[in-house]
Amino acid sequence: MRRLFLLILSSAVWCSTWANDMHLSVTLKGTFTTNTGFFYDINRTNFVFDEEKVISSNLGYGADVRWNLMWDRFYLGIGVEKIRSVDHSFAYSSFSDNVRIPTDEGFSVLMIELSGYYIVPISSDDIQFYMGGGFGLYDGNRLYSIAGVQASTVNSESSMGIHVLTGVEYKISNYIGVRGEIKFRDPHFDVTDKFDQPYTTFQGVRVPLRQTESVTRINLYGINYMVGMVFQF
Repeated sequence: MRRLFLLILSSAVWCSTWANDMHLSVTLKGTFTTNTGFFYDINRTNFVFDEEKVISSNLGYGADVRWNLMWDRFYLGIGVEKIRSVDHSFAYSSFSDNVRIPTDEGFSVLMIELSGYYIVPISSDDIQFYMGGGFGLYDGNRLYSIAGVQASTVNSESSMGIHVLTGVEYKISNYIGVRGEIKFRDPHFDVTDKFDQPYTTFQGVRVPLRQTESVTRINLYGINYMVGMVFQF
C-alpha cells in the first residue's frame, strides 16, 4: 500500500512538471481531526455499532500537489497525510487496588487522496475560495499496549472512502501563499491483534495479557481541519 501511495504521488508530480502550461502548487500542511472512534471485537455475534472509546485530539501532517486542468477554475490534486494519536490512561489491577496499570490506546494511519477543486467565482487574484471532493485510500494500524507491552498486529485491512471539502487560499506573493481547509470524510480500517506473551509484571503485580485475536475497527469520522503553506511554480 505505501509503495502504491508513493508511485501515484511521484507520477502526478512528474506529469505536472512535464506539462509547462499547467499551474503547479505544492502545499506543506498540518491537520487536526476532531474525533476518532474505536469499536472493539467487531466479529462478536451480538456486536452493535456503538463506539467504545473516542480520541478527540488527532494531529497530522502531510503535503499535496495541485495542478490546473482543462480550464482555469478547475484543479486536480493528490495529497498524502499521516495521522498518529495515542491516549494514555490507567486501569486498576484486579489483584491490587493500589496499583494502576498504564494502558495506551491509539492508531497510526497513512492516507492518500485524489481530489478535484473548483474555484468559486467570487474569488479574486489574491484570495481564492474553493470547494471540491474526491476519494482516498487509507492504510492504518492500532497502537495498543498494557504495562508497556505492545500488542502485535496480525492483520490490517486497508479501505477506500470519499470526501468533500471547502477552503480558502491567500496569496502572499506570486510564489507563496497560505491555505485553510475543512474536510468531511469517514475513513475506517480494521486491525486484528493479540499479545505475544501471556502476562507481564508491573510493580510486582502479574498482569494477564489477551492471547486470542481480536478485531478493532478504527473510524476517523470527525471533521478534518487543515492549515498549510503553499508554494507556486
